Amino acid sequence: MKLLTLSNSCPRWHDGGLLPRSPGGLVPMLIALLAEHGGHWVFTAPPGSAPAGPVQLADGVRLHPLELAEEARRQHYDTVSIGLLLGLLHYLHDTSTQPVVDGDMAAAWTGYEAVNRTYANRLGELAGNSADELVLINDPHLMLVPEFYAAQGERANRLAYFLGTPWCEPDYFSILPSWMRTKILESLLRCDVVGFHAGRWVDAFLACCRRYLPDATIDGWTVSHRGRTTRMVAVPFPLDVDAVERVRQEPATAVWQGRLAALAGGRRILTRADRLDLWKNMTRGFLAYEAMLERRPELAGECWFASIATVPSRATARHDAYRAENEAIVRRINERFGSPDREAVSLIYPGTGGDSRNSVIAALGMCDAALVNSTYDGLNLFAKEAALVLPDSASLLLSENAGVHEQLGRFAVPIDPFDIGGTSTAMEAALDGRTAQAGGVAGRRALLRAESAGQWLEAVFAPAGFRGAAGRLGIAV
Repeated sequence: MKLLTLSNSCPRWHDGGLLPRSPGGLVPMLIALLAEHGGHWVFTAPPGSAPAGPVQLADGVRLHPLELAEEARRQHYDTVSIGLLLGLLHYLHDTSTQPVVDGDMAAAWTGYEAVNRTYANRLGELAGNSADELVLINDPHLMLVPEFYAAQGERANRLAYFLGTPWCEPDYFSILPSWMRTKILESLLRCDVVGFHAGRWVDAFLACCRRYLPDATIDGWTVSHRGRTTRMVAVPFPLDVDAVERVRQEPATAVWQGRLAALAGGRRILTRADRLDLWKNMTRGFLAYEAMLERRPELAGECWFASIATVPSRATARHDAYRAENEAIVRRINERFGSPDREAVSLIYPGTGGDSRNSVIAALGMCDAALVNSTYDGLNLFAKEAALVLPDSASLLLSENAGVHEQLGRFAVPIDPFDIGGTSTAMEAALDGRTAQAGGVAGRRALLRAESAGQWLEAVFAPAGFRGAAGRLGIAV
């Protein structure tokens, strides 16, 4: 089997091998798959970091970093991928004024197309177009690669596009101009498989196809369009349980446990860990905690809210404003309910060093409740880490709009992410120990331990009838 994968997400490598960043998510999973099967990985390199050519690693993996000019990066990444598409798929646009599809956006879209065409051309150069070849495209940054790749001629390999984000309903999708939304849908339907983390995102995608592609025929989770058939799959990324366990045993985790214990000062702990993405809904989480303390001020002396946050690599002005807003709320809560030597809420930035995951695993191992209140989230890896690492008596408060809710909802306390009052009440009950452990601790851990990158690959490609690769992977189809 030959595996080719394309992503905006960038791996790290050292001494001839790939270095995972975390115990789960796209990059570590691709590392695991390529380490097992070998193959090619095409990705966007950070500015100024791309080597002169491909990087051959010792385990049969060849990396192909693409260096983008700054203007192309701004158009493709900042304006279209982040500003337009991620805002769309996560319902972040204020439709009274956004998005602004004017001449500047049209120029940026041309840049988005150009980068996607560059990826497709590189894929065409690398692909052997054989029956035992799997091509996996990831990230909303590359939605037009299937169309440009298909224009190169007939193919015999199997092509899958996996979207780690949510997908929005047709009414919201309509805020894109018709030519743009049609181009996106038609490009994705050039694939044999389109995958998501949750069935609700599949249903939303199919609803968009049904409304905006009148010549498409939809039968269950299959779309027939202009002579091609595309299957939908809902397969959440696995959690690398062994990697989590290694992190738990690392010295850096013990160091973080000491730091966090000193900050907690013997209090019960509510924790969350997020990148400062707008859909993570940190603001409402802090407001819910503040409402809890307003009802019961004595809990400020008994409980502590530890929020661990990382900053996006290319933060926008909106990200900066979001960060400032959350920091202001945290200051206000501490002024009202904390003391100079003991905060009621701590916003902790572990930085970009290698121990950022250690801080998260350390916090989960010692807390009484973990909070995930995303407005809309494709999956949410932190929830899976929490389901594995939380003490037996601790509760997972989980947004009903996180994709992982389909997998872990029966083991968690459901949260309406827009209901501050309801979230506040759930926090209080969890910190008081009044929340029953839904579904059983052993059940949720067993579910996570049964996952693997290989099974994920099987689930993505086998439903499309790809028997050649299935046989090599030991898959019964």
